[in-house]
Amino acid sequence: MAQAPASDQRQLLEVAELDSQIARLERDNKKHPLRQELVGMMNGAAAKGRELQAAEERVAQAQQELTAAEAKSAALQQDIETKEGQLNSGEGLTSRDLVALQAEIAGLREILARASDTEFEALAFLEESEENVSTLRGEISRLKDEILARRAELEDVVEGITAQQEKLKAERERLFTPLAEDLKTVYERARATGGYAVLGMRPNGQTGAGITLSPVEVAQIKSAPEDEIYLSEDYDCIIVRLPN
Repeated sequence: MAQAPASDQRQLLEVAELDSQIARLERDNKKHPLRQELVGMMNGAAAKGRELQAAEERVAQAQQELTAAEAKSAALQQDIETKEGQLNSGEGLTSRDLVALQAEIAGLREILARASDTEFEALAFLEESEENVSTLRGEISRLKDEILARRAELEDVVEGITAQQEKLKAERERLFTPLAEDLKTVYERARATGGYAVLGMRPNGQTGAGITLSPVEVAQIKSAPEDEIYLSEDYDCIIVRLPN
């Protein structure tokens, strides 16, 4: 039968309270709202990055379309100038040839007008695409700054939590180290189950956790030797007897 002085058992309750505080701080650390906020912000930054990549691809496409439109307009203009030169010189041309050439030039001018419209639209599309890229880059830059600020804020929070934990762990070590080895072994085993590890029991069977032990178990605990480490069958945890 595992044994430990009653004073050690009561001191174990202080250790358990410290363990509870340390665990609570760890939960606060892992579930701090800033962590979730940062995840959302980083996901947002990643989405903006994908938008930027698509926008940059549109800029490249717009540039290609503008280059093609400019080349077509330039070629038409050159063709018109060549034919106008022929028309103005009239060399080797009959009157019928001149009429046909005039009609051809007029047709080319209509085509050039449409090509110029296309060129203008391509230029507008390019400018719009470039503006969109600039806007997205600005949004991403601001978002990155916000992420850095939130990350620094979280680091300060974590540093504060860690400092509290270290202080509690030092106090826990001071209280836990001198305890009877049997008591420490049983306590750590009970902690590993994930439920209550140790409960203090008043003479009426009430515990600090709001749990009322059965009359049979209360009687067993009361009748056990004072230095016996009593492990509850119902809750698989150490029951420490407390004074009135």
